[in-house]
Amino acid sequence: MPLTVEPIWPWPIVILTSVGLVVLVVLTYRVQLAAQPLAMSRILLGLRLTTVVVLIFSMLRPAIQKSEVDESKVQMLVLADVSRSMNTEDMPSKGTRFKAIREDIEKHQAKWKAWTKKFDVRLFDFTRELAPFDPELKEGNGDQTAFGRVLEDVLRETRGHRTIGVLVFSDGAQRAVPPFDIDPLTAARKLADEQVPIYGIGYGASSLSSASVDIGIEDLIVPDVVFLRSRVPVKAKIRATGAAGRKVRVRVLIEDRAGKKPDESGEMKPAPMTLQAKPFQEFEIKKDVEVIPVELTFAAETSGEMKIALQAEPVENELLKGNNQRETIITVKQGGVNVAYFDSLRPEQKWLRPVSGTERIQLDFQEIRGGRFAPQTKIDPSWFQRGRYDVYIIGDVRADVFGPVLLKQLADRLEEGSALLMTGGLQNFANGGYATSPIADWLPVELDPARPAEKINATSQLMGPQKMVPTDQGLRQYVMQLGPPDKNRALWLDLPPLKGATRLKPLSDLTDVWAVTPDGSPLLMVMTIQRSRVAAFAGDTTYLWWTVGNKAELHQRFWRQLIIWLAKKEADTDLPVWVKVMPRTYAPGSTVGLSFGARSADGSPLDDADYQVEVTSPDGQKTKLNPRKSGTENTAEFGKTALAGDYWVRVSARRKDVSVGFDASTRFIVDARDLELDYPSADYEFLKEISSMTGGQSVKPEEVDALLDRLNESKTNVTRVQTITLWDNWGLLLVFVGLMTTEWFLRKKRGLV
Repeated sequence: MPLTVEPIWPWPIVILTSVGLVVLVVLTYRVQLAAQPLAMSRILLGLRLTTVVVLIFSMLRPAIQKSEVDESKVQMLVLADVSRSMNTEDMPSKGTRFKAIREDIEKHQAKWKAWTKKFDVRLFDFTRELAPFDPELKEGNGDQTAFGRVLEDVLRETRGHRTIGVLVFSDGAQRAVPPFDIDPLTAARKLADEQVPIYGIGYGASSLSSASVDIGIEDLIVPDVVFLRSRVPVKAKIRATGAAGRKVRVRVLIEDRAGKKPDESGEMKPAPMTLQAKPFQEFEIKKDVEVIPVELTFAAETSGEMKIALQAEPVENELLKGNNQRETIITVKQGGVNVAYFDSLRPEQKWLRPVSGTERIQLDFQEIRGGRFAPQTKIDPSWFQRGRYDVYIIGDVRADVFGPVLLKQLADRLEEGSALLMTGGLQNFANGGYATSPIADWLPVELDPARPAEKINATSQLMGPQKMVPTDQGLRQYVMQLGPPDKNRALWLDLPPLKGATRLKPLSDLTDVWAVTPDGSPLLMVMTIQRSRVAAFAGDTTYLWWTVGNKAELHQRFWRQLIIWLAKKEADTDLPVWVKVMPRTYAPGSTVGLSFGARSADGSPLDDADYQVEVTSPDGQKTKLNPRKSGTENTAEFGKTALAGDYWVRVSARRKDVSVGFDASTRFIVDARDLELDYPSADYEFLKEISSMTGGQSVKPEEVDALLDRLNESKTNVTRVQTITLWDNWGLLLVFVGLMTTEWFLRKKRGLV
């Protein structure tokens, strides 16, 4: 244990300071002690000089160094990639990458066994995370290669263990989706801080054969929430291989849900071209391997949940087409519903108009005068301008009041996605001349062009009181929800009957009948025609619910929900029960997290509600999930995502055995892509980057033997040196304080203080 001295100042200054202190003490102290007895003078002088010696000792800062050799074994980690991309047959021996790695590991096993006294070699497989090495595995089976997550696992395995290196046998390509897409460079920096080097050994071809043609879409980026009629950006990267000189067309697709049930997916159709939107692009590929950024736009013309896709049209001789299209789901919102209402001055319009002024609906009323005042009616053509109104309501108004020009403009608006509702009366439907009008094809009822305007009779009207009874189909719809599902039918039956109604007949089997009279005559019929929702309501005396039945709240709720449904905004309402899935797109085999809840009438969350959660898979199989509660959050997980396609989620809530509102629903997509096989190219640059970052190196498979020999010859014994300071401790401080205290006490006793 050698003694070391590191003086606080250079040696000349320390020596001069030390001599000066001694001389100063001797000269000044002898004068002060001249009158004291000789023995006491010597004691006091000795105490003061000893104190000076302690100070000089501290200035020299002496220390003792103690060294010891750690001869314990060190570990070496060996990681083998077992993802599906390792099944690619592109090795020089015409075998797979997986087979080549297994053969190399087997070849080096004998050398590792001879190192048992010096190294502890630990073997692992990895895909999403580290796993014990399985010598019986015959091929790669992992659906992701998550280097970030794997290197974090390696960091845990190296803590508390001396590690000479980590050998990574892989193609070096990071292929991962949330929650496994951790940045691998961040984890590599942590290993570098721990002085754990990575040695990357790459396998596979760095690019596909030029004879293989492939166009694929990567990194689809679309905002989660957009607004109605806004221009929505769609960004992605197009990876083209072997397609130099060819033209590729990329376009945005949107789902057509016309005639589809809530749990059915619609056909994907090209987004329409507008002045503001650019939903397609064509460009020429210039290189054999090229990644091209693409940004398209489309106009969101309907509110609610919307499924969209970006598609690269296949080119000639392209075999792999599963990666040509990527899908996702977005939510389209808007601030309110603009309604144009045309009607005569009858009681129905007076009680319907108060629906305006809510946070959701702005209703503009156009009075239609009759009799001798009819010529005074002037309808402003601007009411039919594009984009001005979301919903048009026509009451008891003849077709000739509008005229063919305005009705043609209305038909154009319907074709663009606006909605239409015609209510009961004496001067509308067939009696009003609409059978031969431009909007005849936009009504969900049969119109007899031969029927003239006629007085009230059993041919055109339902005579007498008519109770409005929801059908079984109607009871499941947002529009017909007057209260909780278990009380909804009773609330309808408790409403006063209508005072007659128009006799109507559904247009076809595609017309949905949501309410009828007790004898089965249709009262409320709806239909989706192209991009527009249309409805026909045979009644015109729902004001009786308000004036006679004292059911103003239910009256307003029905009309508000019917208007919101027509505008396709039912998904935007603050419904009592809600469910969310984020993100909206997953890879096959992923675990999907759901969050859901319920709220009271004032919007506050219901903490004591019980939930039933059901997921319908693309093949129609229904799976019930077990809800979990954590604080105020309700969650569930769904892991049966092997099939690609749309998965529909439905959540119902009960509180104290009473249903809370009606069911909430949403959906998510399991992408048909295969992360591992869509682009199986090796990435040697990545292996080189993480290796150099940690102090290791990237080598070829044939260079592994030489690498192992260098590691074996490296010095593994570690000498630990411990420095014990002799001046910076409590003992020396106590000695100094003790000397000064003793001297002061004696001087005090002798009257020198």
